[in-house]
Formats: sequence, C-alpha cells, structure tokens
Amino acid sequence: MYSKKRIDFWKKVASLVSVSLLLLAWYCGSIRISDNQSDMVDQLLINGELLTQIHPRLYQGTSANELSPVEFIGLGSGIGYGGITEVAVTVSSQGDIQRVAVLSSKDTSSYLDKVLQSNLMEKILGENIKVSLEIDGVSGATVSTNALTDAIKQAADSVRVQVFGFSMLENEEPVSHFRWLDLMAIAMFTMAILVNKTRHRKKSMFNWAILLSSMCVFGFYSSSLFSSSTMGILISGAWFSGLGNYTSLILLSLVILYIIVSNRNVYCTSLCPFGATQECLAKLGNAKTTSLTNFFFEWFPRGLLLTTLCLGLYFRNPASFSYEPFGIMFGMIGSIYLFVLTVLAIVTSLVVKRPWCRTLCPMNPMTDFIRFNRQWFKSILNKQRAKREIMEANQMADVAVKSNEVSK
Repeated sequence: MYSKKRIDFWKKVASLVSVSLLLLAWYCGSIRISDNQSDMVDQLLINGELLTQIHPRLYQGTSANELSPVEFIGLGSGIGYGGITEVAVTVSSQGDIQRVAVLSSKDTSSYLDKVLQSNLMEKILGENIKVSLEIDGVSGATVSTNALTDAIKQAADSVRVQVFGFSMLENEEPVSHFRWLDLMAIAMFTMAILVNKTRHRKKSMFNWAILLSSMCVFGFYSSSLFSSSTMGILISGAWFSGLGNYTSLILLSLVILYIIVSNRNVYCTSLCPFGATQECLAKLGNAKTTSLTNFFFEWFPRGLLLTTLCLGLYFRNPASFSYEPFGIMFGMIGSIYLFVLTVLAIVTSLVVKRPWCRTLCPMNPMTDFIRFNRQWFKSILNKQRAKREIMEANQMADVAVKSNEVSK
C-alpha cells in the first residue's frame, strides 16, 4: 500500500499534467483552425474560377471569361446550443441561392444531423435573397435549427448588403438568449442548498420534490442538464460569443462555485435529472447500494473526462465528444452506442442504486479535481501562514532578548 503522502504527490502531478494537456489542446486547436475556413470557402465555387475576399464576411467568384463577379459567397453565424454555428451561402449575381454549407458547428452532432436530414437547406436552394427567407424549424432540435437558420439569413444578408445595398436583419445581442429557465436554475439551486442545510423532519420529502421537479423541467422539458460538453464549453470560453441555451452552463457554474466555497456538491443529490431517474428506477426495483472503490472506477472516469475535454478543445466542438446518455434519455436523440449505454444504465438502475453516478458520470472526476486542488491550495496558504507566525514569534523573541539586554 502506498502512503498517503505519496498518493497526494502523484495526484498533484496528475492535476498539473491535466491542466497542461488542456492548455496544449486549446493551443493546438487554435493553430489547426486558422487556415481551414479559407480552404473550405474556396471549394464552394460553382461557376467562378477565382475567389477574392472583398469583405471579412464576403467573397466573390469571377470567371476567366467574365469581368464582373458571377457569384458571391457570404458567411454567417448563428448561436447554437454549444456556441457558434458557421455557414457559407453561395449566391448568384442575380441573388439566387445556389449552395449552403455548414463550415463549423459546436452543437451535438446528433441534433445537427437531425436538422440536416430534414432537408432544411435544400428547401431554400433557388430562393432569391432580395426577399425575406422563410425557413421552417425542425421539432426536437429547435436550438440547432435556429442557429442554422440565423446563420443562413446572416450569410445571405452579407451578400444582400454589399451587392444590392440593403439589409433585412436586425442585430440580436447574446444576452437576448437568457430565458426563464435560467432564473429557474438559480432558484432551484438555491432551494437545493437550503434543503441540504435544513434539519427538518421532512427533509427527504423536500429533496424528492426538487429532484422530481428538476427531472421534469431540466430533463424532459428542456434537456438542460449539464454534461462533459458543458464543461468543455466553459473552459474553452465559447460562451463569450453567446449560447442558444445558458441554463446548463449556469447550473455548472453554480455547482463549481459552491464546491469551491463549501466543499459540497448539492447537484448530484438534489438536482441532477438523470440522478432522479435512477432514483425512481431504484424504488421500482428495490435496488441495493453498491460501493465501488476499485482503482479502475476511480481513475478510468478521470482519464475519460480528460480525453473528452482535450478532444473537444482541439476540434473546437466539445459536444461531439460527449459520452453521456442524457440525449437519449430525455430527447431520444443520439448515436446507437449512446442508446445501448442508456438502456444498460436504465436496466442496471433497477438492481443497483445510481449505477451511472458510481461509474462513468463526469461529475465525480470534476468534483474530485476541484476538491483536491481546493485542499492543496488551502494547505499552501496554511503553511505560509504558519511560517509567517513562526517568523513573527522569532522576531518578538529577538526584541524581548534585546530589551532584556538593554535593561541590564
């Protein structure tokens, strides 16, 4: 068995390595995407042979046989669930839309795929940008649909303004995306803190009321529970440019702040919608509590979360590497492996209490990381305070000795 001191040493090394890897992934990702956009735009030419940038958000394509531009390529962006969605729209010199392409998206790929499979972009081909574009939404992926349609309209407007001299868009500030759900998140988090602090005899009943409310509101209604992708969004700074949904980010920020301040995590016990689902299934199946203290179950989730965050930072799309079953559970959207994982978690919850929470949930590694570094920082401060007190005591002793010598 290793001593506690040695284990703490290796945990400190792991903590520093983790932070270094995240910074390296972010830096390498910024280098990777620096020249990608120009190369992608160049491939969108249809009739033109030479691409020229005439504005930060507008390119024109010219043909060897034509002096005037034969087409324009406008760039636009919309605020999606995980951040900015970038598109390019190729428009003829008469204003007809010829091609629409997604350059980048920070939304979960399954939601974006649902929008693309609806043929939303194909429906607007041939439309003329001199009139307002009417684009139908896709149910079940509203935020991703709005991000894509806003980006298309903005890209079309880039051409419209430069070529035809008028605009049909109104500027929208990111703050306009704050909703009542964000206030609900703050209110319910406050209630969870109060319930966890109370000693009322009906504390358990109050906690169940918050859990079930959270499952309904943040789970089935809005699917706003945070995941590893939300953690990636937070540390990448993508939220500075705006998000289609701030609720999960607000919940995550509140959880982190409260752990730092009080060293307690009330989200898992009182607010997590998927935790509430597992609790309900445990009641139905009379599940037993199982303690997993194996080295594998401690470090594998940590490595998995670190790998996920690094990939998300490098490719600038944390949502694409999210591995939680939340999308399937609360929206029936996700890949086949997530579907299998969700079914496995549901079935296991009937016999074991909170199997997901005890194995792969990213909340445990995040909480452990914050608590360990909080304690590490606190111990450093305590050592500095102790050294300062010793120095002050020695100085006072020296002064006393000197005063005694003078009196003699």
